[in-house]
Amino acid sequence: GVYVGSGSRNENLASTGTSYLLNQMLPRGTNNRSKGEISDEIAGLGANFAAHADREFNSYGMSVLKSDIGRAVNILGDMVCNPSLNPAEVEAAKNDVSAHHEDNHNRYQETLLENAHFNSFREHMLGQPIKGDRDMTATLTADYLRDFHSANYIGDNVVVVGTGNIDHEAFVEQVEQHFESLPKTSSVPVENTEKPIYVPAILFLRDDEMVNSNVGVFYDAPGVKHEDYYSFLLMKHMFGNYRIDENAGHINDVHKQYNTMHALLGNLPDVTRADSHYFAYSDAGLFGNYFFGNEVFTRQMNYCGVCMPTIYGHFVNDVEVIRGRNHLFNSLLTTETKKSVNKEIGQNILQLGRRLPRSEIATRAAHIDNYHIKQMANIWFYDAEPSFTNWGPIEQVSQVASYKYFKINTLATVTNAHHSLFN
Repeated sequence: GVYVGSGSRNENLASTGTSYLLNQMLPRGTNNRSKGEISDEIAGLGANFAAHADREFNSYGMSVLKSDIGRAVNILGDMVCNPSLNPAEVEAAKNDVSAHHEDNHNRYQETLLENAHFNSFREHMLGQPIKGDRDMTATLTADYLRDFHSANYIGDNVVVVGTGNIDHEAFVEQVEQHFESLPKTSSVPVENTEKPIYVPAILFLRDDEMVNSNVGVFYDAPGVKHEDYYSFLLMKHMFGNYRIDENAGHINDVHKQYNTMHALLGNLPDVTRADSHYFAYSDAGLFGNYFFGNEVFTRQMNYCGVCMPTIYGHFVNDVEVIRGRNHLFNSLLTTETKKSVNKEIGQNILQLGRRLPRSEIATRAAHIDNYHIKQMANIWFYDAEPSFTNWGPIEQVSQVASYKYFKINTLATVTNAHHSLFN
């Protein structure tokens, strides 16, 4: 896999969407191979090719047999170092990206999370969508892509990772041979390196034609290099993922399980899905929960997003922490495929400059207890200012224009009589 330490964060408002479009363009032809030749070569190898774009990195990878590693490195090196960026192909790729935008209304969680980023970092490019603005994509040209490529696709910003049955020395020689044309540095300054400012706000996207509501409640959170990173990672597993048709099925009662968040959701029979997310970037982060359910429970879903983080600010029991810790351990043990390990290593090196072994994550998490989680939650969540993002038939909350109506739920008392969202 090839990992480039740049993404939509490194664009500007005029060039938004360039990183994603370039990610789509690299397999569409180089100075040495046409689009058809690249496709035929990959098919001839029986390989799987995948490209991924994100806010702070782009990646390109192939899964091949051991005997074909050299050819795979050759193809990936040609893509990354010598993209042709043919204007006709750029126009075709723009049509494909436009189709991706058109499908956003079917990607509920992905679209909600993109809006949650905008709601939280609206003054910074980190808050702009990875795919860019659909209207601005139409204005992008091959020159935008070349400028972005020359500024960001440089030796100091690229990591090549090989996982599986690989001869290390031979692999290094192949990478040096096929990536040697990539310049080490660029004279163009990197854009948007300043720390994003978290902006708490409410964002309503009302669509009464939809059947269910999508709700995201997210807090300001530490970046990947912050001392609280591992605590937030553990808390993500404490909240976990909820599915109404799966959770607590073995005891036939959601209230009898040890996950308090899931027990709370069990009181809402038409909230069918919830996922905890922790987006840790180089110098900033977002932590929170996504909820999906019937419009009747829109207010209650917003409440679920602040209820448990607030309660954790003054009480967390051992059971919650041990259960979350075991869930984290299990997730580390299931990271076994060559593709997932490759991605893990590539992102570690880009973000931290080294590989982060799973044993280190487990060791750090093992030393976090309920007292530590309580203190951390009190600092980050209690009386905090989360961002609330709601999309769908949300008439229950869209008529409320006051942020205080939502924020007051981040405080807790003996009776919680002031809580405005649950009842």
